[in-house]
Amino acid sequence: MIQHTQQAFFAQKPARNDERGAILVITLVLVLVITIAVLALMYLTRNNVLISSNMAVQSAAQEATDQGVTAANTSLQILPNWPEITSPGTWYQSLPSNANGPTRPTVPPASFWSNCTGTTCASIPVKYGSFNFNVQYTMYPAGALATQVGGNEQNQTGTGPGVQSMRYYVVYVHTSRTNGGGLGVTVQAILRKVQ
Repeated sequence: MIQHTQQAFFAQKPARNDERGAILVITLVLVLVITIAVLALMYLTRNNVLISSNMAVQSAAQEATDQGVTAANTSLQILPNWPEITSPGTWYQSLPSNANGPTRPTVPPASFWSNCTGTTCASIPVKYGSFNFNVQYTMYPAGALATQVGGNEQNQTGTGPGVQSMRYYVVYVHTSRTNGGGLGVTVQAILRKVQ
């Protein structure tokens, strides 16, 4: 009786025709679902890395642009006189004009920055972290401010020998990667020169 029970215990039931391969199909579906999930995760990770990289370059370009504003301010302040009188070079421009006379300066287009090398702007190399940038700047009289003389605001403080005169200038600073990759950053700043 013990032998008969053991044989019945180990005896296998014959498989039904409708159950053949069901485990294989379920396994293949699970493998497909896991593969799609892994591919989606890889895609999202790649996009996040790309976004982080672009943000790092943009942040570094902004820092390089700040150095360009500082360089433009230094160029303005070391002049012995107003730039209109000194004619400091390519980085200073007179106010643009049309048929009605002088107009306010406007942000130069991208084509200006690609063609201005040494003719209408100054250019300095800036290394920020592992990034190399070409920083360009051009300057105009601020124009159309309160009291103007030749497109420049005048401010007289005090009387007698201690009279100071101030003029304001608008500077446009453009930063781009030296290898040409990525988008450029252009900022506008107002600088003041006191004499």
